[in-house]
Amino acid sequence: MRWLKFFFSGVLTLALLGLLLFPVGSTPPLGPLLNPFSGFWQNGVPPTETRPATLDLPGLQAPVTVLYDERDVPHIFANNDHDLYYAQGYVVAQDRLWQMEFQVRAAAGRLAEVVGAGPDSVILNRDRRMRRLGMVYGAERSLAEMMEDPLSRLALEAYAEGINAYLAQLDEASLPLEYKLLNYRPEPWTPLHTAIFLKNMSLTLAGSVNDLEETQALAYWGK
Repeated sequence: MRWLKFFFSGVLTLALLGLLLFPVGSTPPLGPLLNPFSGFWQNGVPPTETRPATLDLPGLQAPVTVLYDERDVPHIFANNDHDLYYAQGYVVAQDRLWQMEFQVRAAAGRLAEVVGAGPDSVILNRDRRMRRLGMVYGAERSLAEMMEDPLSRLALEAYAEGINAYLAQLDEASLPLEYKLLNYRPEPWTPLHTAIFLKNMSLTLAGSVNDLEETQALAYWGK
């Protein structure tokens, strides 16, 4: 009977190691997530933590002041437009990196790359629908027009530089929690990412196809 105990202990140990080291379906390996030195434990924000009021980063032409009000809204003070948009990209990435990057993936039809096809291929089918809409193609066309304008080009490129400056500071411990849960890393930001994000916002805010029904309801029911 003793060998049975060793056998089952070995099987359980191997199963546990498998869960820690290898993904199961769309579930990422638990080992990196539970790692006390770089896992989700490191994403807790100390209640006394304060952000520096001055940004002095590679790529800035001069130091930039960022002041946060009582609602944690940043107010950016820069000496030139380049540094203003650079700091804007850096500050937004600090607070919303995964959200903005995930929205770009959703708009570009690339969600299945990081979350899998989903039950009954629901995620994959959504990606196909977004690609059929031509979101990336439309963003590329819009970006080409925007890059013709010197001021727009400056803003787009500096904004991307600021986001990438924040990305360059991330290590396994400081990586936002969502990336640890989904087991992937953010890709470098480009002006095309910004253009895709803008197209996605346009679709969200002005892509409704209910105008006819709503007009008829208004005519029937009145205000």
